[in-house]
Amino acid sequence: MSAADEPAPPPFTDEFRAAVTTELTAVGYSVVGWEPAGVNARPNTGGDDQYIGLANLFRRARAADAAEVPAMVRQFLDHLTGALKAPAVPDDLMQVGDRLRPRLGAPFDRTAAHPWGIPLPGTGLEINLVVDFPNTMAYVTDAMLKKSRKRGEDLLDVALENLRAATPDDYFERASDELDIYIGHSGDGYDAARALLIEELMPESPAGFWVAIPSREELAVWPVSFPALGRVHVLKMFAQENHREHAYPVSDEVFWVWHGTWYRFGIELKGEELVIDAPEPFGAALNELEGPECP
Repeated sequence: MSAADEPAPPPFTDEFRAAVTTELTAVGYSVVGWEPAGVNARPNTGGDDQYIGLANLFRRARAADAAEVPAMVRQFLDHLTGALKAPAVPDDLMQVGDRLRPRLGAPFDRTAAHPWGIPLPGTGLEINLVVDFPNTMAYVTDAMLKKSRKRGEDLLDVALENLRAATPDDYFERASDELDIYIGHSGDGYDAARALLIEELMPESPAGFWVAIPSREELAVWPVSFPALGRVHVLKMFAQENHREHAYPVSDEVFWVWHGTWYRFGIELKGEELVIDAPEPFGAALNELEGPECP
């Protein structure tokens, strides 16, 4: 299924938008524009627009009584996002160069705000830049880059190096004795982004890796092998369930990463039959493996 065919996130209700607008106004912000998973807000005192993700809050609000929603929104803005209280970002982003991090997620709607981003080819996802603070983060925007006279691609190299340095040697933990799936979870908000470093963080795998990033805080990696090929639907089930249930969802897809290139890897279980729609180069990758093929 192509990115254009994927279902869009459910739109926010009018009541939810009204509650968010009211609470933003109360703390001195105005709504600039809405996106499928959040809102762009501007401080009335001036300054850059700020993006606030609302998808997780909206999920909880839909399950609550209508009378509880305004208080939920107010608490969210006060205590959870931290976006409205983020320290000022200097005009020269290199002054906070050690705080730059990559962020991997769904593309932004750029009709309103303009966070810098580039597509991750083959995935439908986008790589953004953020400035990491102790309790929050701020997206790097086109306006910030213009002030800094820097290219986003150059700062992305800095952000990736920072993420490497912030990743412990024992970051990945094997999920079970049966399956050589490896889970990465640090709790720092950048686990999905570490998928960009898979081939550096994992031991060499001749046929590449299957990767699942269901949410911002989860990364699952499975080295490609013939035995794993017959059970790869396990990773698809993991991606779908955690994407549905966990906060800050990223993707319910399974991806295949080989020689630095990302591909969607189609997996479907029809009754007892496992149906795989592999990208064209996958056959060549399997030729790199040694050992008996799975039946």
